[in-house]
Formats: sequence, structure tokens, C-alpha cells
Amino acid sequence: MAKKKIRTPEKSDTPRQDAFEAAWEKFKPLVPEDELSAIEASFSRPLERAFRINPQKITAQDVETIACRYGWQTDPVVFCPEGYKIRAGEISPGQTVEHRTGQYYIQDSASMLPGVLFSSEIMAQRPLILDMAASPGGKTTHLCARSGDKGLILANDSSPSRIGALKNVLKKWGVLSHLVTAFPGENFGNWYPETFDLILLDAPCSMQSLVSIESHPLRPITEREEEALAQRQTALLDSALKALKPGGQVVYSTCTLSVQEDEAVVNQMIKRYGNLIQVENANKLIPHPAPGVTRAGDQIFDDSLAGTLRFWPHRYDTAGFYAALIWKKEAFGTSNTELPNRAWEKSGFSELGRSSRQDILDWFADQFHCELETCLTESEAVLWQRGNEVWALPERYLSTFSDIPCKSAGMRLATAASGGGWIPDDDWVARFFPVFTNQLFRLDDGQTAAWLRGEDLRLESGYPKGSILLMIDDFGVFLGCGRVGGEKIRNFNK
Repeated sequence: MAKKKIRTPEKSDTPRQDAFEAAWEKFKPLVPEDELSAIEASFSRPLERAFRINPQKITAQDVETIACRYGWQTDPVVFCPEGYKIRAGEISPGQTVEHRTGQYYIQDSASMLPGVLFSSEIMAQRPLILDMAASPGGKTTHLCARSGDKGLILANDSSPSRIGALKNVLKKWGVLSHLVTAFPGENFGNWYPETFDLILLDAPCSMQSLVSIESHPLRPITEREEEALAQRQTALLDSALKALKPGGQVVYSTCTLSVQEDEAVVNQMIKRYGNLIQVENANKLIPHPAPGVTRAGDQIFDDSLAGTLRFWPHRYDTAGFYAALIWKKEAFGTSNTELPNRAWEKSGFSELGRSSRQDILDWFADQFHCELETCLTESEAVLWQRGNEVWALPERYLSTFSDIPCKSAGMRLATAASGGGWIPDDDWVARFFPVFTNQLFRLDDGQTAAWLRGEDLRLESGYPKGSILLMIDDFGVFLGCGRVGGEKIRNFNK
């Protein structure tokens, strides 16, 4: 398996090499002297690919099977129980059936850090979570995994062009308890003061990570651009703290090592709110310390900033990264301003009547021996209809956020089929696959390859026309729904 990520740019890539050298010259004085040789040695080592599993779909034991299937040699990400690095392998992790069906998410291991820092105790209490700058959605899926897809995640991104990617990632992961919005994050503190239990602000940044990777290539950064970013980051973090409940936590993170965008931003919040907030010592949550800085040139920061996390590339063999865990001790007394509003009636949804709801529950039970009611009850979701589609919407979304304009919420369950019955949504089946125990159709290797190409398959006999089959490969991985039509199984994913 080719390693596509590299720590430093090739010599022939002059712009990126210049950006690296400029960043290293700026950051080198901040690195403890006894770590200089280690960080310089790290620049020549390839950055290993990493992935984080979806606990709603697979377990740690399944990773061993997947690794064997693709010839991977894996190591755990030491600070993230769900994370794994791939040291070597025959198949790229982006080319597997398991990746296609949302069983894991490919992610630089440094980006797994923010989701790890939140309190497990709060995560277990069905929290209300705000992911303020969520796209493309990797960290949102981590929040879903840690909360067990319980409670509710409001995944927001201020860039409308990035919403499509966010929705697709959440759909493939199988996140039910969520809604997606597209507003400037600076608004949430005044719109929803003292509202959220947990808030992630993975802030837009200059991406000066000392590592050139596909998603975050190194490029020259001017002081003016860095200052503008720091101003926005400060406004976003201020908004996050205002929107947080007393007793709640904010994780502020960036994929840059710029002090102006990291410790200096958090330090401004300490000056602004004093004893109303507390920067937690997050170094206690990782295997070995990676302390933030308290002095940079003539800047002196609050001593608590040593408790934030500064991942120089050598410390955990990652791209450069920064994270701070902040606890809100007392209310700020922020008053709320008027929200944007969209009447629920304009959403196009109508609640299913009792008879229609029971018909769907009975159909799923008859066809797939699936107790759909159990899935809905455990997820605290209710069924609504829009056109010929049936959706499962989180109860908490309906009670708290139904009037705010959003781009999506919940999960589509099924679409009405011509001639009667339903076509289950592939992502719904993948999310709750263990409860589907009937109509499983196992494919051999050749059929699997053809199905993944979007081809229909021949069917000799055994199923009535119109039957819905759940296609699985030889390893039992769900590949999608097919519908029997004559002597073939129709592939909906052409």
C-alpha cells in the first residue's frame, strides 16, 4: 500500500518547501531544546495512514479480521481507543468495502485528539453537542461514536459549499441524532446562550502543521492573514463559551502550531472571563505530556496554558496539532438575540398517523424479522413522512430546534416502492444491520465486484418479484439493497 502522506515536501515542490522552512524557522525557538533532535528526525519519516472505527458498526475485534483481509499491519493510536495506524498493507484503506459502508473513517491521528478530551461522564448523559465548524465531518462522527449516537449533535459549518461533504459523511457513518446547519459560528453564543453541554470548535486556521498532507498542504502564510485568522478564532471561541452551559466543556483545536492562533487565543478568553472559566490540564488525559507554551518571544501567557496540548510532530508521530479543554464554571449572563426562523410547516414533513406507522413497522418485521420499534425507541426517534419517503427524526431536534433553518436532520428510513411496499435506505440498514436477520443474500467474489460496480445480478429462482434482498459479501459485510425483478436483482446504486 503506497503511503500518500509525507511529512515534508519533496525538494522539487518549491512553494511547499519554502512554506515549511519559513514555518520551521518561526516555530523552532518554541521547541524544548532537548526535543530538537527528535523533531528534526521526524521530518524525514513518512506519516502513517490512520483510521477510527465506527462502534455502531464494528468492534476492535473486527479490526483484526479487516487487517487480515487486506494484509495490514496496524498499531493502536495510543491516545484514542478507537484509532489505528496502518504501518504496512496491500490495499489502501480508502478502497475497501468497509470504508465504503462507513465502518471506519480515515483520519490523521492528530485529528482524533479533540473527540477524546470530552468528559466520558457527560458523554454518557445523552448530551446536547454543538460542532461549530464541522465540515467535512470526521470529528462530528467521533462525537457521535463517543455519545453512542444518543442525545443530539448540531453540526454547523459557515460555508454552504462545505455542507454537502458534511451531510455525506454523516449519512455514511449512520448518524441519526443530528441536524446540520450553515450559519456563522459567531452567532451561536447570542442565539443559544448557556444551552449546550459540550462544544467542539475545530477552528479554521493557517494549517502550519510542519507536515505536508493531502488535506492540509503547506503554503506561505502572511502575518496579516495569521492575525485575521486569530481575530476570527477569538470571536468563535467567545461565541462557543457563551453558548456553553455552566459545567459544560469546550474543546478548542486547530491544525496549526501558530501560537497566535493557539495559546494566544485561549489566553484572551482567560483575560476576558477570569474565574468564570478554567483551562483543564488535558495532559492528564494522554499517555505522555505534550504541554502548550506559556511564553513566546515577549508574550507571556497564563500558567494554565501549559495544560493545553501542543502536538509537535515527533511527540505522537502525527501532523502538528493543538487542543485546549476549557470548563465553564459559572454562567456569563448572556442575553439571547432573535433567531432565524423557518416555520416547521415549510419543512415538507408530516407526522405519520398511527395506522401508517404500524404498517411500516409490520412490513419491516415481516420482510426482515427486524424490530424497528426497538431501534426507534433506543434512538429516541419518531417517524415522519416527506413525499414518498419516511424519515426517523430525533425527538430532541423536534422539541428544541425544529424552527431553525437546517440542511438535514435524522436519517431516511425508506422510500415507497412502486407497486407497494418499501425500499429501505442503505445507510439505515447499514447502521442497524445486526437486527436485520431475514432476506440476506450472500454474494461470491465475482458477484461482489459486479455489485460494487453498480451492475444488476442474475437470479435463477427462489424469490417473488418485488422482493427486497440485503446483499452481503463473503465476509458478511452489507453492500446495499437489491430488488428482485424477473430473473435479475436490480442494483439501486447504478
